[in-house]
Amino acid sequence: MPNKKILDEFPEVVQANEDLTQKQKDVLITSIRLFAEQGYANTSTRQIAEAAHQSEGTMFKHFKSKANILRTALDPIIHQILPDIEQEFKKETLNHPAANLHDFLDFFVRNRMAFAANNQDAIKVFFSELLYNETLRQEFIETAREELVAAFKDTIVLLQKNKIIIDWPFNEIFRYMIAVIVGYVLDRYILFPNRNWDDDVEAGYLVAELEKVLQP
Repeated sequence: MPNKKILDEFPEVVQANEDLTQKQKDVLITSIRLFAEQGYANTSTRQIAEAAHQSEGTMFKHFKSKANILRTALDPIIHQILPDIEQEFKKETLNHPAANLHDFLDFFVRNRMAFAANNQDAIKVFFSELLYNETLRQEFIETAREELVAAFKDTIVLLQKNKIIIDWPFNEIFRYMIAVIVGYVLDRYILFPNRNWDDDVEAGYLVAELEKVLQP
């Protein structure tokens, strides 16, 4: 199962960016921690500046606004951290050959659910911004789609060759599977986080829903 956490990877990736000053790095790392702990809306620029040990004036000289801090923070997540995580997922799927559709879908669903659970802090911080910011959303979709396609296209092709999954175009299978998983993540962590969730039961529902449509 996936064990990488986006927000644990974030400081190291930011510190390695030679295009940023140390003050900028401190603001980004501090702001992400505060957004995760308090929520984006509940975190003030004064809090970020104080926690980063600099004045608001210095901080605004580099970032102009809180929204721009978040947009800047999303860039390494979209272009560096997520691609690395999806490459790990590709290795896991290729190293987990499935004898039947149910086994593959059960692995896929529980793998992605575990990733979401492990990264719910990042999901809460960034998902709302992606929903309302068209430019960021399109950038995220383009990058995520490319990485996700690469992550399990070979597996789907192999399943089709062995007549384990329906012989649809890959893009149709991809869109359907992602829609089901993203719908769960939105419900679970954004829309209804306080509902009495039983994730094991939910996994069974998701697998059954996918299996019904994708059975050859």
